[in-house]
Amino acid sequence: MAVLNGFFLLEGSAIHTYLPIAEQMREGKFRASDWVEGELPESSRAIQVFVPHAAELGLMGYESLADVPAGSVAVHTIEGVMMEADTCWSLGTQSLGRLIQQADAHESIVAHVGRFNTPGGSTSGLETFASIIAGTQKPFVSYAQQMCSAGYWAGSGANGGIVVGGRTAMLGSIGTKVSFRDYSNAMAAAGVVDHDIAATKSTNKNAAFEQAVKGNYKPIRQQLLDPLNEVFLDTVRQNRAGKLDSKLEDELLSGMVYIGEANVQNGLADRMGTFEDAVQLALDMVRNAAENGGSTPKNATNSTANTMFGKNKFSALTALAGLTGAAVTTPLVEAANDQLEEAGITGVALVSEAAYTELVAKAGRTDTAEAAVATAQKEATDAKAAQKTAEDAVAAAEKRAGEAEAEMERLAEQPGATVTNPRKSKEKNDVEGEASANDHQKTVDALHAKMLGEG
Repeated sequence: MAVLNGFFLLEGSAIHTYLPIAEQMREGKFRASDWVEGELPESSRAIQVFVPHAAELGLMGYESLADVPAGSVAVHTIEGVMMEADTCWSLGTQSLGRLIQQADAHESIVAHVGRFNTPGGSTSGLETFASIIAGTQKPFVSYAQQMCSAGYWAGSGANGGIVVGGRTAMLGSIGTKVSFRDYSNAMAAAGVVDHDIAATKSTNKNAAFEQAVKGNYKPIRQQLLDPLNEVFLDTVRQNRAGKLDSKLEDELLSGMVYIGEANVQNGLADRMGTFEDAVQLALDMVRNAAENGGSTPKNATNSTANTMFGKNKFSALTALAGLTGAAVTTPLVEAANDQLEEAGITGVALVSEAAYTELVAKAGRTDTAEAAVATAQKEATDAKAAQKTAEDAVAAAEKRAGEAEAEMERLAEQPGATVTNPRKSKEKNDVEGEASANDHQKTVDALHAKMLGEG
């Protein structure tokens, strides 16, 4: 329905290429299954990004922005005839616009590159899609292999400018035209008669087309083509303000198509380069914005030079310098350190936040362990000192006991009253054993006899 009933801004040769398909649709002969086998894989909707520190891996697809590495450049492919809704071949401008907005708001994305290979397409949803590209907060660079008509309307709004993708790249076709086929004679020959009945007050319903069928093109030109064309031209003038060759402006906005270097010379594009150059240009804008305090990206300036960015197109250091407010991954830090080493820069290295956090935690654990060791060592030293004190006390006590023992031995040897507590060894003791009962009786008898004698 969109193909048969919609309005399109297409480069001329593409119109003739796609007309047979439109004709098959009109006759009911076209089937999408004849062009595409099976359903589109879900990965066709994946987020496409270019990761600076993994440039050798090329374009990478992710199912979600949450999986995209920090510092990545989002790549949006606008290919074939642009349609608002998704088609059998590609995402529509509605879905593409939504992906651009989501990427622009995500912290892992630092810039965008739009890969344009389109002759143009439907006007439905075109202005909204073009406004999304023109309104990105992060750098957006258009890489043009073919960027014509509706494609140029959208791609010219890139705040990072336009890179022409080679000497055969096509840009332009900035203009508006309507083409349709009149099948009335063929239908009449087949016996088909059309009856068009309008409401009483709908005197101008489809009048412009009816006049065009009769050969009067003025109404459709005034009512549809000219107003639409003015919006188109005004958009391009605003997007390329100060860049279009003023002497060629009328020609540039007349529907002409230009090839390769001519687009740089006339101001429709900013420079020649490869897709990698377009990515690097976006990264350079990120770095410049960071150096300027994170200001809004400025449009790229005109350049007629075939700008290449050297062998090391994707510098991890450049990416790190431009990561304003975004997370830094460990692989990016490692790549940056590798580049420092390759450059012969010593005495400095970068560390990721995760590694730094681990180092701080490890340092804390080390401090705790060292404090525990110091405490244990002090306790061991104190214990040794206490043990030494105890050993000294024991030795002193043993010495005093020995001296007391010797003194008692000495006193035991003293005769008479000198002895206070007679104490002799078993060998020198006068008492051989306990006194018997007879011994006591003898003592008693002796005392009794003495008493009698005295009396």
